[in-house]
Amino acid sequence: MSYIFSHIFIPLSILFIFSKKLNLDQKNILLFGLFGILPDFDISFFHRMTFHNMFVLIFPLFVYIYRKDIGFIIFFYLFSHLILDLFNGGISALYPFYDKIFFINAEIMSNYNIDDIMYTLNYGIRGDFINNIAKSGNGYGIVSSENVGIAILLIFMILISFLKNKIEGE
Repeated sequence: MSYIFSHIFIPLSILFIFSKKLNLDQKNILLFGLFGILPDFDISFFHRMTFHNMFVLIFPLFVYIYRKDIGFIIFFYLFSHLILDLFNGGISALYPFYDKIFFINAEIMSNYNIDDIMYTLNYGIRGDFINNIAKSGNGYGIVSSENVGIAILLIFMILISFLKNKIEGE
């Protein structure tokens, strides 16, 4: 599971970077930052499934109908939480209909030798959450699995801003 700091700071930073391009109010980005940790409240239900699924994204879509700017901010915080956890232990994407855990582990590791770089790409569905830290073997991480998730979030926002500009340009 990603750290609380990551679930707030990473999407907040990405939203601030794209706030002008997407006409997002920076006060709202700060105000709704706690949505970044909302999925972790399912720990009070003794498992990481109640809010760690795609259905948690339905709420912001309803908000989006009435307030596009706020709905998008809330959606991005919740979406980023799921993406970060997907790359760091897994998520129960289809819970309560399917209780298996979807995960992706993508790392680049090294043993302090440029010729000894190890790549890991492991993905699938498991019966329980996993710890993706250093699954490649001994050495230090050059790129962690969670960093790959962050890169995907940045690419997602680049595509959204590109599409917004394309639509407005027409």
